[in-house]
Amino acid sequence: MPFKSKILDYHLPPESINQNPYKDPNNSRLLIANTREIITFDNLPSIINKPSLFILNKSTVQNVRVKTNKLTGGSIEIFFLEILEDKIAKCLIKSSDKKHLNKHYNLKIFDFEIININNDTFHIKTSLKIEEILSKHGKTPLPPYIEDDKHKYKYYNNQFSDGGFSVASPTAGLHFTNDLIERLKKDGHKFVYINLDVNIDTFKPVTSEYLDQHNIHEEKYRVLESDFNKILKAKEVGIDIYCVGTTSLRTIETVYLTKNLSGKTDYFIFPDTKINIPDYLITNFHAPKSSLLSIVSAIYGNAWIELYKHALDSDMKFLSFGDAVLFEVNE
Repeated sequence: MPFKSKILDYHLPPESINQNPYKDPNNSRLLIANTREIITFDNLPSIINKPSLFILNKSTVQNVRVKTNKLTGGSIEIFFLEILEDKIAKCLIKSSDKKHLNKHYNLKIFDFEIININNDTFHIKTSLKIEEILSKHGKTPLPPYIEDDKHKYKYYNNQFSDGGFSVASPTAGLHFTNDLIERLKKDGHKFVYINLDVNIDTFKPVTSEYLDQHNIHEEKYRVLESDFNKILKAKEVGIDIYCVGTTSLRTIETVYLTKNLSGKTDYFIFPDTKINIPDYLITNFHAPKSSLLSIVSAIYGNAWIELYKHALDSDMKFLSFGDAVLFEVNE
């Protein structure tokens, strides 16, 4: 039987969405699903079995939002989704004028032409190299539900981020400072870093009646063979494996099932999908109707609804700058 999308819905009060990042991520909170205990991330090392292996997504959020003005007047915002060539990119365009194929724009900081249109996304050819545009004029793309403020930008990337091209943060990693990672390493825990470039569709809610009708987003990923072998070895000898974030879980499950260490994944984890690799998942609280809640449902069943209510009643904070929950994956 197909799953109706309404099973991923719940009421999220606006005041429970954390608008401001934790200045010290060690103070962010973690709800342990099985016991309902709430701890701070500073105390995470005390509850982790030794040794364990953590899988983190190291992809970096790029400064992909460019706001400027047209020479003819009027503002324009270009949201770069993907760099295809030095001067060709896939993007969103926000401006009041009508957009059509071959339209040319003269902006204050560069010029561009629309060379392809696919629904609400555009391929553009720019007069300057896109990396130059982003390095000089790009801003951090905070999620649409967070009030824009430049003072928040530096908190939206993981401290361990390295390479990659994400337009949204793999936010479970925001709780893991480099200091916390070093403490866990000193306790004998191992870390593996994968790369999945998070795209903007991660915020897109499921609007179809049934989950299998949802066109889930496709994202680029890469895992080193040596790192995947470490994960398989840990699984073989019974070392606990923690996926930090749904992006890490989705990536490693894709590699396990397809045997492809790199490529693009559009893997939709439904509520009845078997999870093969991790023993635990640490993830933030997700938005209503999010496809990521389907992963939570696959791990925790319908009890996630009552768990989320408990988190709300406990004044835990939700979404990108919010708190997190630790699930045990019961195979």
